[in-house]
Amino acid sequence: MKTLYIAFDIFPRAKGSSSHIASMVTALERTFGAVELICLGTPEMPAYQKEGGIEIFRFRKLHRDLLTRATAFAAFVAERVRKLRGRLRLAVFRDPWGGYPLLRTEPGCPVIFEVNALPTWELSYSRPALASNAALRAKLGDMERRCLREAARVLCVSSVTRDALAGLGVERSRIDVIPNEARDVFFRPQAPCPIPALEAGKWFAYVGSLQSWQGVEALIDSFALVAPECEDSRLLILHGGQARLARPVERAVARRQLSGRVFLHPPLEPEGVSAVLQRVLFSVVPLADTPRNTVQGCCPVKMIESLAAAAPVIASDLAVCREWVRDGREGLLAAPGDTRGWALAIRRLLRDEPLRQTLSRGARQRAEVSFAPPVIQRQLEQQFLTAAGGVDR
Repeated sequence: MKTLYIAFDIFPRAKGSSSHIASMVTALERTFGAVELICLGTPEMPAYQKEGGIEIFRFRKLHRDLLTRATAFAAFVAERVRKLRGRLRLAVFRDPWGGYPLLRTEPGCPVIFEVNALPTWELSYSRPALASNAALRAKLGDMERRCLREAARVLCVSSVTRDALAGLGVERSRIDVIPNEARDVFFRPQAPCPIPALEAGKWFAYVGSLQSWQGVEALIDSFALVAPECEDSRLLILHGGQARLARPVERAVARRQLSGRVFLHPPLEPEGVSAVLQRVLFSVVPLADTPRNTVQGCCPVKMIESLAAAAPVIASDLAVCREWVRDGREGLLAAPGDTRGWALAIRRLLRDEPLRQTLSRGARQRAEVSFAPPVIQRQLEQQFLTAAGGVDR
């Protein structure tokens, strides 16, 4: 008997989804033993890898066209599932690209649909040309509805996502919210900092990708209002390493004449990110007021990792942030896109050390209660056991 986890994501890589996938697969192994992970991989990654009780099968033909890649991945999933037929106690998938072929190939297998997003939600901002194709949207919608209908449990990381799923007709009794996990490394004492420049001056940090819905350009505009009066302040942007996404941010920095005050740095391993977060005065989560954040929902990994590292957070005053950060307790909240409001919050934390210390203690306490690995793992294990239902297959 085995369990299966399917992710239409490259694993591992320096991205929040990899942290979540690792947490889920670890919980599956802890609960049931043998686990197969089917995921994407780059040509440099091994097609097959075994780590303890976890076997990883990677689909490495990364076609540039999304639909071609997704169709080929679905065939890859179906092939693997056929080899496991009759031996699956539970399967967990992150999207219809993996879930639909699983349900067609092995009907009756107990499944959990872990919804971070649905393709019909994402297309409007990730691939607008595809979003305008009515026939495609209808087909994707059918796939999504089957996956949602046949899942024993539906998991998501925020109440915003839960509400969106309920709006599609999914029974609330089948939906549970389990936030992202902050890995152990973020709770450990400070390691040597991998960026020597952080040893001097007052630094704060943004950690994450640079898509427009992340609100980084608005953050730069806010910092421009503060920089002249806080001369030793610096902003570190620790991003995902994609030059295409970095260019607009670099132009915004140049436009605001902040070239000596804002530094873009490529991604680091988790140990390095932890060391950075424990060195800076605070971190920022400037999510924009867009459907990506207000309808689809999220649980920003950068936010929970910052809390675990005892770094206070300034976050957008949106439901996805308010769910885990209380204004004046674990951090400060500022209206998304409110340049002046964000500038005031940044200045306040740069200048008020007692407040930073208070928020730092609150941040760590919140992380220990809500995001620590033992807490999340226990919740996941209970969900897995409930979904499997003791079925003898």
